[in-house]
Amino acid sequence: MTATPLITTDRTYLQSPDKLTIEQVRMLDIDPDIMRFITDGKPKTGDQSKQWLETKLREYQKNGYGLMPAYLNCNNEFIGWAGIKHLENTPKIEVGYRLHKDFWGQGLATEITLAVIEYARHQLGINELVAITALENEASKNVLRKCGFEYVADSFCYNTEVAFFELKQ
Repeated sequence: MTATPLITTDRTYLQSPDKLTIEQVRMLDIDPDIMRFITDGKPKTGDQSKQWLETKLREYQKNGYGLMPAYLNCNNEFIGWAGIKHLENTPKIEVGYRLHKDFWGQGLATEITLAVIEYARHQLGINELVAITALENEASKNVLRKCGFEYVADSFCYNTEVAFFELKQ
């Protein structure tokens, strides 16, 4: 661990949003399996990844929260990112995550998402949270349900049809 984590779980830790690097973002953005529900499997270009990261860092500077790099406690391996941000063109706060496919199916997304919710509530005072996922992404829908989110409706965000969830109180 190179810096004090903002969030820790049994198996992971998340660092400040300003610790997320372009190399980490690219690792996820170039994999068609990881991008299948985001860009229909098309890897992002280097410029797209750089622009995305710059936008997320500006949002962090403005809001004081953002998307945080996530690592395994046991060996400090980068596994993805998670955190909160404003849902596109709304004042709503969205919980999001993206993990490298090597770490899918291990319960890590649920573990991290629950920790992000706790952090948002207890450290930032944010109680109203939403989440979205691709309509066909059943794995993410299951993660959200396990974390206390309820399906509200299909919606249109980020130029695509999505399933919209709100966190139960």
